[in-house]
Amino acid sequence: MARSIRATLLLTALGAAAAALPASAAAVNAGGAAPGGEVVGGPATGGSVGGAAPGVAPAQRATSSRTGGALAGHKPPRPKVVHRRTATPRAKARQPAPKPVVPAPLVPTVSGVFPVHGPFSFGGDGARFGARRLGHVHQGQDVVAASGQPIVAPVAGLVTVKANQPGGAGIYLIVHGTSDERDYAFMHLLRGSVLVAPGDAVRAGQQLAQVGATGDASGPHLHFEIWIGGWHARGGEPIDPLPQLERWAGL
Repeated sequence: MARSIRATLLLTALGAAAAALPASAAAVNAGGAAPGGEVVGGPATGGSVGGAAPGVAPAQRATSSRTGGALAGHKPPRPKVVHRRTATPRAKARQPAPKPVVPAPLVPTVSGVFPVHGPFSFGGDGARFGARRLGHVHQGQDVVAASGQPIVAPVAGLVTVKANQPGGAGIYLIVHGTSDERDYAFMHLLRGSVLVAPGDAVRAGQQLAQVGATGDASGPHLHFEIWIGGWHARGGEPIDPLPQLERWAGL
């Protein structure tokens, strides 16, 4: 009797479960919630019951079908690297090595007398030794002074040249120093003021002529030169006379 009752109850329970099964499947197909799990999408999205597909870790849940079903745990494709062409720097042209600057040898000064008596100045940069001139380089130092001021021999010597160059030096004298073997040039002398002639011996401080503006001169001044090894006609070379002039002037 008892077995018959248990059998009847078991059949009743099985029948109830069979009746409930179509309703549960219908709920799954409709995208609703089923007992014991959460529905992630319906058949259109390829979802599964319970939030995870069999054999797939939770971190690898299916994404939307629009991505082709890629799993979140997979590495995304690497972005395409675009290499830009950079300009290769051109090799710099080799520059020639600068030539070493050889300083001019120092020429010792000698005792003597400043060649102009009275007020004077050394002018500006254009009056200096080495200043540029049209077609040549300035080979002396200008001593700016008033017209008619006395010009004297700075050292004892011998007058070797007296000449006139209208387009350049004007009236000029060359005196060769007897003790220092230097040649001294005095240019732009005032016309009619020369007191000596070639062959005359002169002493230091003796008047030779007066300051003028003959030849190519913009105003009265003495153009003064010092030559080592003889004046240019004898193959010598000029030196900067300013240090010597400053010593004679006591500067």
